[in-house]
Amino acid sequence: MASSYVLLDIPGGNDIVMARLSELGFEAFEENDENIIGYLPSQLYNAEIKSEVEFLLADSGFQGQWSNMEARNWNEVWESNFSPVEVTNVCRVRANFHEADPDYPYEIVIQPKMAFGTGHHQTTYMMIKLMADIEFKDQKVFDFGCGTGILAIFASMRGALSVFANDIENESYLNTLENAQVNHIGNIRAMEGGLEVVEDQLFDIILANINRNVLLASAQRLSSFSRPGGILLLSGILETDYDVITEAFNNAGFVLDKKEQKDAWLCLEWHKSL
Repeated sequence: MASSYVLLDIPGGNDIVMARLSELGFEAFEENDENIIGYLPSQLYNAEIKSEVEFLLADSGFQGQWSNMEARNWNEVWESNFSPVEVTNVCRVRANFHEADPDYPYEIVIQPKMAFGTGHHQTTYMMIKLMADIEFKDQKVFDFGCGTGILAIFASMRGALSVFANDIENESYLNTLENAQVNHIGNIRAMEGGLEVVEDQLFDIILANINRNVLLASAQRLSSFSRPGGILLLSGILETDYDVITEAFNNAGFVLDKKEQKDAWLCLEWHKSL
């Protein structure tokens, strides 16, 4: 988590713009009915990134207003805005200051600290929704780009034998460990880094809620980690990315089984061909 940010206010911005900005290093977004505010770590802001962002916005028909912002108490920020997320009457994601709800078979307690994946974003919501219909009992699971660890935790709660999780962000890696402890989960092994930290092994289920470019660059490597017949669940994908993503993962040996959509975002479930 950065200590200070440059803010970009985009009147009328949309999901596609947010997705493209996240690929350029924006860490978080605030949305309302009139605009989107993006948070770019101050150390990433320079003339080159400013020009690239403004070209992206102009190409999409938007204009943005830049401003500086000093450090904030991010725990106070998210606590003031975080509300429980209820997914398919099966899983409820809440903070420790919310009351438990016994009507849900699974409740995940998280402390996001700006790590991605609270359940509020469409992609995380869809991942949890599709995971609810997958058999995790005694399965070896890999959560690629774990963020808050919410997907790894849910996999463990659903009976996974073991869960390996990784993230290139130090804050996310540490947040996964913290949230696993809060939820009394003991079979999640988390590491900081990309696919290079994953030991050569085969997983029964791979979860990857990242962005388009990372998924495209990782298709063949993820295939090498998936056992024949294994399940791959992908999100972080816009509807406009569908063709290029399906081509890449078909070429990597995966067969598409299910497609879920929420607003402009997709979640795709595959199996590794035998």
